[in-house]
Amino acid sequence: MIYIHRNPATNNYDVSISTNEWKEILQLPQVKTDPNILFALEKWYDAPAYTASCKSLGERYGYSHNFFSVQNMRLGKIAVEYIKRFEFIGDDGKETYWPVAWIEIAKKNGIYIVQLRPELVKAIKDLNLFETDTDTAVNQHLQNLDMKHETFDFTYEQHKKPTLSLSTRPRKTFSRSVEAAKNSLRHARWKCEFNASHETFPRRIDGLPYLETHHLIPLKYANRFGTSIDVPENIVCLCSTCHNRIHYGKNNREIIEYLWNLRKDDLRKLGIDIGLSQLLTFYNI
Repeated sequence: MIYIHRNPATNNYDVSISTNEWKEILQLPQVKTDPNILFALEKWYDAPAYTASCKSLGERYGYSHNFFSVQNMRLGKIAVEYIKRFEFIGDDGKETYWPVAWIEIAKKNGIYIVQLRPELVKAIKDLNLFETDTDTAVNQHLQNLDMKHETFDFTYEQHKKPTLSLSTRPRKTFSRSVEAAKNSLRHARWKCEFNASHETFPRRIDGLPYLETHHLIPLKYANRFGTSIDVPENIVCLCSTCHNRIHYGKNNREIIEYLWNLRKDDLRKLGIDIGLSQLLTFYNI
């Protein structure tokens, strides 16, 4: 057994839990069936740069700050007992679990600002842990995220194709990445991508303009492509009027054609080559 103390040079604990080990831990029954651990972990994962304090999350979601601290400690304890490789010794000389999933970033007025460990973040992404299986669920989820005025530039990074989600729904659907949807909003700079002058209303959580995300190539056609189409380059951001116009409008060809011209080069850089005529057939046009 290795006993790990705080590293005075970094003021953190040197944790050696790999991404694969975190994936095993997150799939343990005592983790994947625990709604409190998963809720707290999801809210930390949704925080900008995966960084927050227990106090800020508690205030944002209406919980005691101790709730988030306790769930982190519980996850840490499960991880240590599963790995059986080391123990973490706190400044008081007693065993502690708080640094297992966190990295301490700063301490301000007695409040710790911490960040999820990168290996844990990667495990969450690899497992699609917090992805949802409908566009509506993604857009609802996005409205609870405080995203400030962050921006994002396309990376043209290919990803594995999304997996089919059976969940409790009567038909098979593809899982959606909330992270990809968040980045598409940041790329759009919070303006409707069909017409930037379209007015919307401020979001309750951060005052940014309300927008909705939409897969230009519908995700139900994911199997027709060699790489994932659940990527920011294929997700457009629209005001609610334009989004509904795509789905229900009589003259939706105009907006689809405009968005195809806007994104066709970006899609080709990802190896997704689709002509306008093929795209229109996906919308029954």
